[in-house]
Amino acid sequence: MCVLEFHELQKIFEMCEQDMAGEVSVEAISRVLSRGGIDIRVDELKAIVESERLDFEGFVEFCRSITNTERFRHQSVAADDEDGDLKEAFNVFDMDRDGFISSEEVETVLSRLGLWEGREGDFKRMIQKFDENSDGRLDFQEFKNMMLRSNVSIS
Repeated sequence: MCVLEFHELQKIFEMCEQDMAGEVSVEAISRVLSRGGIDIRVDELKAIVESERLDFEGFVEFCRSITNTERFRHQSVAADDEDGDLKEAFNVFDMDRDGFISSEEVETVLSRLGLWEGREGDFKRMIQKFDENSDGRLDFQEFKNMMLRSNVSIS
């Protein structure tokens, strides 16, 4: 399971590409991961991807496989792979590690990844839509319900 959608992966790839003729460097990927709160040394990343550069197809495959890499898993990941993937995604957004995701945290993470397009209020509406106890934030179960719901619309 990849947390990001295809068009979001394209944006990240384009942001990293910087005139490298359809490829991204491992160094650029490392910088983007770091901005998203995932710190990994360039040499470790090179060992994982087994290359110094990736084309878009390789980049997408790397993003899809990253959740299967122990290096990126949270220590208390549930035995169920789907819950483990969702917990990992939840932890990316739960920046202050309080067990909840606020609209501000969503905005901050997406901004760091270069995916924030200034859509004021979208994230607050999304949080409200799935916030079952009306506390203004999502706990893991609410986040899981949101992620497993197909065709989610914010409006």
